[in-house]
Amino acid sequence: MSGLFSSLQTASTALDVFSRALGTDQANVANASTPGYAAQQANILPIDLTGDGSGTDYISITSNSSALADATVQASSSQASSSQTQAQQLSPINQLFDITGSSGILAALQQFSTAFSSLAVTPNDSTLQANALSAAGNVASAFQSVAASLDSQQTQVDSGIQSTTAQINSLAAQVAQLNAQEQSQTQPNAGTDASLRSTLDQLSSLVDITVTTGQNGTVSVLTGGQLPLVLGSQAYTLTANPAAAPGSQISSSGGGNSPTDFSGTLGALLQTRNGTLSQLLGSSGPTGAPGTLSTLASGFASRVNSLLTSGVTSTGAAGVPIFSFDATDPANAARTLTLNSSVTGSQLALASTGASAQSNGIANSLAALPSSTATADQIGGLSATDYFSSIAASVGQQLSTAQTASTSDQASLTSAQNNRQQQIGVSLNQEAANISTYERAYQANAQVVSVINQLTSDTINLLSAGGTAL
Repeated sequence: MSGLFSSLQTASTALDVFSRALGTDQANVANASTPGYAAQQANILPIDLTGDGSGTDYISITSNSSALADATVQASSSQASSSQTQAQQLSPINQLFDITGSSGILAALQQFSTAFSSLAVTPNDSTLQANALSAAGNVASAFQSVAASLDSQQTQVDSGIQSTTAQINSLAAQVAQLNAQEQSQTQPNAGTDASLRSTLDQLSSLVDITVTTGQNGTVSVLTGGQLPLVLGSQAYTLTANPAAAPGSQISSSGGGNSPTDFSGTLGALLQTRNGTLSQLLGSSGPTGAPGTLSTLASGFASRVNSLLTSGVTSTGAAGVPIFSFDATDPANAARTLTLNSSVTGSQLALASTGASAQSNGIANSLAALPSSTATADQIGGLSATDYFSSIAASVGQQLSTAQTASTSDQASLTSAQNNRQQQIGVSLNQEAANISTYERAYQANAQVVSVINQLTSDTINLLSAGGTAL
């Protein structure tokens, strides 16, 4: 009888093992499309291979999750999001620097040249004088318009930095909550693991993260390699101050040194502000810089004023400047460049003086000014139009580089995601095969239980009929 009872116990235990294995594979099938879900694998060890002397089959459930695959996807996600965001931010900036001459600053400079060239033919023509002043006013308006658009773009970038930081804080709080759930569970939970992986993937698109997993299954997350975001069930808040110096713009309530560079969406926004926009707009203050846009605006306007004040009008009166701008803040020149509305056409000093005086000498110089390579006319060693072209080329190259990188980075991300999915994801074909195998094994063991149960019953009846004590 002891042999029958032992066999019955073994078969019953096997039923439980195969039932758990079936449940594992059925859960895999149900979660095949769940973001971040790593397939669970039932590992069945035959009798006594566990060494525990139980004499029964043993099952352990393991996860296909891979820290290396996760880290690869997260790094690729940060890079792809960074290049994509940078391309999106640079596109409207690039449109402000039209190199075709159909609009914007270059068109205004060319119209200025044309207007003074016409005026040089008949310097005393009041209509042409008015046209020249109007063209000069268009130059000032073009610079103001571009500066205003860049200021607006910077405001949007600053807002994006703040909103992205808020999203990072929200996701970090979710990670901390999932860590707390993981700590409260007696066994690893595939659902919690999937939610954690999905949340970390979202977080990595916003900012670069470094993730380490503890023995209890919880994760610690740093950003920028230095700033703490999550330690166990504690989330730390990031604070953004876009106007601060690079390296001080992002801080964590958990301390740590803020790096000068980040990746992901946040990194791209900071790079746009600290790199492209800062180069164009400059910075105010005692140690500020004018920026390339204001350098061009003040350089061109100052040279125009210098030429006009060196000449005389048709009546011999001294020339007056026509442009004004904020000279106390070099970074403000483009924003404040204006045409002096009190100047009339008759006040334009178009005649040059000296040994080679000409009635249209200054007019000719002004007509040639935008493209002049004369040392006195140059801005940063270039003519005004060439200086503008260098600005446009720089922005255009940055955009092109970002667009090329975005295409490549997105392909790398897709590859990393596919590789991880193949490594940790659910294979429906494999699950179908497993379920079929476990069902048959379950049915076979159920049949064994039924047979043993019948044999036990028959044995008891025989023994009872014979009066033999059990």
